[in-house]
Formats: sequence, structure tokens, C-alpha cells
Amino acid sequence: MLRPVQMSRVVVAGSKDVMEPVIEKLHELNLMHLVNYSGGQQSFEPGKTVGRGKEFSENLIKLRSVSRYLDIKSKAPDVKFGESEIVSQMDDLLGRLGDDVTQTYERIAAIDAEVKTKQDQINALRPLSVLPVPLELYQGYDSLAVFVGTVASAVDAEVAKISSNSEVFSGSYKNGLVAAVFAPIGQAADVQAVLAGHGYSEISVPKLSGTPDAAIASLEAESKNLLSEKEPLVKKLKDLRKQNEDKILAADEYLSMQTQKTDAPLRFATSNNAFVIDGYVPTAEFERFKSSIEGAAGGKVHVEKLSDAEMEKCVESGEDVPSKMDNPGIVKPFELITRLFSIPEYKEFDPTLLIFIFFPIMFGMILGDVGYGLMILVVVALLKKKFRTEGWNQLINIVIISSVWAIIFGVVFGELFGPMGLWGKVFGQMAHEEILALEESGLFWGEGFFGPLGRIGPAEMFPMYRLATNAVLMLIGVSIFIGVLHCSVGSILGIKTELNYGEKKHAYFERLPVLIFQVAFALLLLGLIMGVMPIVYIMALLIVVSIVMLVMGPEGVMGATHLPFYVSNLISYLRLLAIGLASVGVAFAANKLAFQVLMPMLSGGEHLTMVAYVLGVVVLLMVHFINVLLGILSPFMHPLRLHYVEMFTKFYAQRGGGVEYSPFGHVRRYLKA
Repeated sequence: MLRPVQMSRVVVAGSKDVMEPVIEKLHELNLMHLVNYSGGQQSFEPGKTVGRGKEFSENLIKLRSVSRYLDIKSKAPDVKFGESEIVSQMDDLLGRLGDDVTQTYERIAAIDAEVKTKQDQINALRPLSVLPVPLELYQGYDSLAVFVGTVASAVDAEVAKISSNSEVFSGSYKNGLVAAVFAPIGQAADVQAVLAGHGYSEISVPKLSGTPDAAIASLEAESKNLLSEKEPLVKKLKDLRKQNEDKILAADEYLSMQTQKTDAPLRFATSNNAFVIDGYVPTAEFERFKSSIEGAAGGKVHVEKLSDAEMEKCVESGEDVPSKMDNPGIVKPFELITRLFSIPEYKEFDPTLLIFIFFPIMFGMILGDVGYGLMILVVVALLKKKFRTEGWNQLINIVIISSVWAIIFGVVFGELFGPMGLWGKVFGQMAHEEILALEESGLFWGEGFFGPLGRIGPAEMFPMYRLATNAVLMLIGVSIFIGVLHCSVGSILGIKTELNYGEKKHAYFERLPVLIFQVAFALLLLGLIMGVMPIVYIMALLIVVSIVMLVMGPEGVMGATHLPFYVSNLISYLRLLAIGLASVGVAFAANKLAFQVLMPMLSGGEHLTMVAYVLGVVVLLMVHFINVLLGILSPFMHPLRLHYVEMFTKFYAQRGGGVEYSPFGHVRRYLKA
């Protein structure tokens, strides 16, 4: 689980007359990650498309145009089709249906363009409605220049000074002026200069006739008619989508598969009589792969894999060996978080299992509320029925597992929609005098009970009220402990990864000193807090040793300059406490505001009125709703940051990330096997 699946470099060579059945079997097995032939070998060149490749490609382009017009997107399949059923209906999908959809879509697009043009004309005509000039009089002159637009101030007087033969019409429109100036063509430049001085902005007058108001009414009526025509066309496309969506997705899958197969030789090395396929196959699947390929070709191919020593040389030489993550079902959703950062290199460790262990615990520790956890659990469980694609399912499963941990920590912290919330109402509360007595003796861990069990654990610290001083101090220690453990696991894996690549100096004088430093630093702090000086002295000595080792490492003295970063790594884990306290504080404030401020204040007496109760509950729900939204985002983002920055920098993606295993083939979603 912590390592990608072991791979073998495999070569398939055979006679060209069996290439097509070999491709068919390769595609069916879905096992071989192909390495594209890049040339350089005498007598060999990349192959050419075989069979009906051109036809399949053209049909796929046509089908995807239809899918785009119908706005069909990938989704979880509702029904599966046999290949023969899809092939028999392909002509209808690409012919009758395709033509119908294309014509309908193009008419809708034409209507939208016409409506937009008419709306632009209406917008241009509205300012002209304040001028007493018919639209046909704005154009068609040989001896007159016409200027129509908005101006900042009146232009009549200045235009008259330049040209006594000019005519100016103006009117107010939306806190400005609209002007139409008719001047002799020979004085156009002078008039234009005057207008520019008044902030002139031209209006493009549509080539229409009649008054602007009449033209606007006519254009609006035409637009309305066009939109009336568009409405049934849009409904038609929706109906066609509903009737054919699954069939089109299945046809797309079929054509994609055929195109994959016919274009496969482009990735092979071929000569006049032979072909060679190069790639990677999971080692555990090699024998099955070999027997299947040789059987499909009737013994006319040779399948060979590189020895372990040769495979090791490939890795050391920098070959992009594909990585296939191998995690059990419950861990698999967390591969999403790994992929967001990088695919593990072939000789690196896959951090998915570690994310599965640490991420939900960190999420639960931050949120830590039974009520919030249950709300999130119910919401994402409902969303799971709606969002059924692989990516959404992975994300939802991560949140489900994390919300279970939020409920567990909610029990530990005694929080049900915050402290002082429903927990105390359900399980009872301590008397005020008892709380004061415990605070004075330094034993107060919070109020709230586990029903008849009362309080449990060492010093009766559970349920632990997170805002209590003792609880805060305890959680500081727990956060630092998680940080040390988290970073230490990363450092140990970093050491092993460097050794896998033969980098002993990096392993022992870069990764190992970081591990020693962070563990020793944490224990030194613990020794100081507890007053155990022998631990302090030993840990101080180990810190000095780790610094000396860093100076002896690949970076020399510069290696020791990273020490503040390693300290900040550990301090960063205090966000597990801090973000959680912020959420608790908001919930605490919501409960206090509703139960102890608003309700008593609005009641004005000992007994709650209905108005006070309703308003108090409304405020309570609003604040808790906002807190739940923040409670989903913050507990998700901050553990993500702790993994990516604090842990992954110790061992993961140090060489730029790996190449994901992508075998030649297809996992059928819409077609029956």
C-alpha cells in the first residue's frame, strides 16, 4: 500500500499481419502502459492508422458536436447498451438525429443573434426619442455631414458661430444631453472639433424609418416574436437530450474505443513486415498478459520482459516508469488528495494510507462537535445520491469518514452544537459552585456528563470543555505530539526514499538530522515544562548533533539555515487547536446570545414569550449555520496544508512527481462488457 505497484518493462514484437488482433487483445486486457516510439532505430518508423480509423475519427467529431449542442456531459450510467445495438443505431444518431439537432441549434443561435441585434438597435434608439427628427433623416446626404451623439453641455451657440447654415437639435436624456448636428460637408472638421470639446460620444443610428418610439415598439414586438419561436426549439433540444443522452454517451464511448485501437500503431515502431510495442505491465499480471497476447496472435508474436537488473537501470537512468497506486477500498478515496499534489514516483512512497490515517483525525479534532458532524454526514450522504461521478464520490467519501471522526471528538469534547448548547440540556450541567471549586483546585475540565457515567478518564477530564484552561494546555501538547509524529513519519519515509535512489548522503545528512532535530526539540520543550532537566540536557545535545550533521550534508552550512523552518513546521500544528477554538467560540457565542441574552431580554420577565423564543431560535440557527459552513472549509483546508507543506516536503515529490499508470484500453461505463 505504501509503494506503487511493481512494474515490468515489456516488449511485444511480431509479424505485421497479426498486428490488428494483438491491438484488439491489448485493448481488451487494459494492462499495458504504452511508451511511444520516438524514432531513432534504423528500418523502423512510427506506424500508421489502420482500418476505418479516419471514418471513426470523423464520426466521433460529428457526435461530439451533437453532444455539445445538447449540452450532454459525462455522468454515471443509467443504462448500458450492447455494442451491436449502438452500431445498428449509429447512422440514425449521426444522420437524422444529428441533422435535426444541428438545424435546431443553429436556428436558436440565429434567433439569439437577431434578438441581440434588435436589442442593440433599441439601446441606440432610446436616446434619440428626445429629438424631433425622423430616423430616415439621419442619413443619405451628399452635401451634409451628420453628427449624432451625447454631449456634456449645449453646443448650439458654438456650432452656429462656425456655420450659419448648420442645424442643431438637442434634448435631455438621463442626466445628459443628446444632440444631432447637420452641417455643410465642408465645415465637418470644424464642427467635429467643437463637439470634441464638449465630450461628444457618437451614437450609431440604425437604418430605420419613422419616429424612434415607433421603431422601438416595432423592434420589441419582433424580438418578442423571435423569443416565442425560440421557446419550443429549446424545449425540443431538451426532449431530444432526455431521449438520447445515454445512447449518445454509449456511442461516444464506442467510437472513442475504436479510434483508440485504429490509432494505436502511431505509437508503435513498425517496419515493412514487423511491429514492436514497448511499455510497462504490472509484474503480477505479466504471465496472464503474455499468454493472452501470444494466444491472440497464434504464436506469431514474442513477448519479453526486462530482468530486474535491467529494470533497475531504467529507473536509475531517469525513465518515466508509470506509478499505479494500490490502496484498499476504504483508503482509495484519499487518492484524490494525493493526486491534487502529485502522482508518486515509481520508487517513492504512496502517501495515501498516511493521509487516510491522519487527515480525518485532524478534521475531527478541529471540528469536534456531535451536532455539526451529524449535519455534515447527513448532507453529504444525500449529495452522494446526486453526484455519482468518481471524483465527487471520492470527495464525498473523504468528508463522510472525516465527519465520523468529528462526531467521535464531539463526544470527547462534550459538544452538541457547541459547549453550553444541547449537550448540557440533554446530559445535565454542573452546579456553579462546583465549577468554581474545580477551577480553584486546577481540576476543571468542563461541565457536561456522559449520562449516568458522569465524567470519566484520568482526573475525570472527559468530556473535555475546550475553552477551559486545562483543556487548552492539554490540546497544545496533543497538537505538538501529532506534529512530531506526522513529521517524523515523513522524515523516515524521506530517508528510505533517498536510499532507494542511492542517495546515502542526502538520507543520512539531510533527512535524518531533520528527524532528530524535530523530535529532540519537542522533547526539550516537554522537559522544560515538566521541569525534568536531564531530558532537557540530553535533547539539547541531540539538537547540536543534528545541526552538525546538517552542516556535513549536501548543502553545507546553508543546511543549518533551514532550522527555523523545521521549528515552524511543528508550531504550525497548533492550528489544530486554534482553528478548533475559533469554531467553539462562535458556537459558544451563538448559544449564549440566544439562550442568555436575546430570549431573556425580549421576554422582559421570568417566563419566555413566544416572540422571544422564535427570534432566539432564528438567531441561533443562523449563527450555527454559518459556523457549520466554516466548519466544513477550515477543518478541510488546514489538515490539507499540514500534509502538503509540513509532511510532504520531508519525502514526497522531491523529483517533480511521477507519471500515472494509464494502460492502453478502456473501462466500459456505458457499454456492456
